[in-house]
Order: sequence, then C-alpha cells, then structure tokens
Amino acid sequence: MRLVDEFDGFQGLEVWRSDREPDEVVMVSRWRDRACFRDYMRSDAHRISHDRIAGDLQAAIKLERLEHLHTYEVVAR
Repeated sequence: MRLVDEFDGFQGLEVWRSDREPDEVVMVSRWRDRACFRDYMRSDAHRISHDRIAGDLQAAIKLERLEHLHTYEVVAR
C-alpha cells in the first residue's frame, strides 16, 4: 500500500499548530496537480495515513469535504 509519501503527485506536507489557539491545526500539502490530490483523498492510503497521526493531533484535524478545499498555484518563490 502506497501511503502519502509515495503517492503519485505528492510533493510535501507541513502541519502547523497555532501559537495562540493550541487546538487550531492547519495542514498544507503540496501536489503536482488537483487530480493527484483528489485521487489520494479518495484512496485507502489516505485512511491508513491518517490512522498513523497521533491522537491529540487527530482530534484537532477537521477535514472539509473535498469540494470545499482550496487549491493554490505557486506564483513566486
């Protein structure tokens, strides 16, 4: 089973916790394109990857429906 690190199109992931609201967590993942991200979100690998997340962090994660997630294009580095 390919987990997120090995999934086609995956480029990186960061998890940020707010310094003001300890229960606020933002996950930023980078993908080659939206289709790769969509395929991952619908895969068994997504479920398995999230099973590896520590309990306190898991409780803070609130996944939105795929249609509501924002995508951004890098325009400068």
